[in-house]
Amino acid sequence: MKRARFVLGILCMLAAVTIPFPGPAQTQELISFITPPAGGGAYITGAGIVTVTNKYLTDLKLVHEAASGTMDIVRRMMQKESQKKDVFGIFGAVDAWRAYKGEGEYAGKPFTTIRGVVFNMGTDLYFVVPANSPIKSYADAKGKRIAMGGPGSTVANTAHFLLEQHGVQKKDFKPYYFTYKETVEGFQDGSLDGGFLAGGYPIASYSELASRNAVRIVPVEDKMLKKITTEHAYYYATVVKAGSYKGLDKDTPILGFATAVWTHAGVSNDTVYKIVKNLFDHRQDYYQIHVATKDMQPETATKGITVPLHPGAEKYFKEQGWLKK
Repeated sequence: MKRARFVLGILCMLAAVTIPFPGPAQTQELISFITPPAGGGAYITGAGIVTVTNKYLTDLKLVHEAASGTMDIVRRMMQKESQKKDVFGIFGAVDAWRAYKGEGEYAGKPFTTIRGVVFNMGTDLYFVVPANSPIKSYADAKGKRIAMGGPGSTVANTAHFLLEQHGVQKKDFKPYYFTYKETVEGFQDGSLDGGFLAGGYPIASYSELASRNAVRIVPVEDKMLKKITTEHAYYYATVVKAGSYKGLDKDTPILGFATAVWTHAGVSNDTVYKIVKNLFDHRQDYYQIHVATKDMQPETATKGITVPLHPGAEKYFKEQGWLKK
């Protein structure tokens, strides 16, 4: 009996020595992924990128953060860079270029290390007015109450740019920097004469508005569209087809802008490469999020991106033959 207890004790000691104890759990790298506020296509598609990334990549985790607008996203990205932290943001390519060059509202604080990751979606811009409005063109906005989109957003900046192209300066009308929800409410209570809504087709906020109110989209003249898109690669011309929405009875030419994912030069090539590769490897998952996600295709991977590509994204695109080596 004593011998049996002795042998059992020895075996227990050996087990204690040879059976490994679990080490500390592998920690995930938490990376901010910043989008515009809820209500637009970039918020939805950005959330989709976060979902697909976190589903398949186990060594990092994207954390979705909603900002108040593009300027807020750029500010947060620059702050993360100064802290030597990884970060991604999604917004219009026009503002990426302006931030990179230090133009307009970014004057004096250029974001020279911003890098392009991947084209995300085309963002159509609608200048919406009541169906019986005297506003027939952008030039007619003078003296009117117009919702411009969120403060510092690509929507607001592009809306101002388009109005200026038609001779309407900021001092010539009353701009309101509203969310899409506030814009819809402004139409319903009569406190607005017009407003800008943007997103990938179909734009949910416009669908909601058109289902309850008689509204229409102000067209942009072909000559103006050709001028703008020739001078600026991040803009594009498109047409909202008749019948696309309730009450839309004729084709309406409009302007849109490329929306893309951005990061900064300090983020490792490996991190960017893995995120982009995973997104394309599992793009069928991503395409389930919203119809606008299908804008992201191999042939559009760098559409509208006029700042330098991040080397991690560039490496993947070249491996796939989507960029010349």
